[in-house]
Amino acid sequence: MQSVRTSSFLVLFFMLIGIKSHSQSLKTIEKIEKSYQECLDSGNNMRGCSINYYTKADSLLNVVYQKKRNKLNDSEKNNFKIEQLKWLKKRDLYFKKEYSNLKKEDLVMEGSTDFDMIYYDRKASFVMKRVKELINRF
Repeated sequence: MQSVRTSSFLVLFFMLIGIKSHSQSLKTIEKIEKSYQECLDSGNNMRGCSINYYTKADSLLNVVYQKKRNKLNDSEKNNFKIEQLKWLKKRDLYFKKEYSNLKKEDLVMEGSTDFDMIYYDRKASFVMKRVKELINRF
């Protein structure tokens, strides 16, 4: 599993080095989402597909955040950091709530690969929403 994460991170890292504009960032998201869907469609290791998708979404968020932050003056950087910290708290609460909701939905057993797949999918979707928000805002 660690080698999958490492190789996924390296692929994402090299993809993101080339991000130079708004449209390229959106194209990166499209590629990640397309790759995720293809992985799910294969029917193999769907839990791994979701974990990989979440890892890429989280990495992309960090890259987009830093790129946007680097364009700001000191005061704007401070405000942006405060905003991001608030979002991170919101994210953590959302993740806890979604975990609890998934347990209550009783669709799949907690701890199963299907449970993990759904949970990571929800986490990744939440993070990707923030990535898109940041890309479109500046």
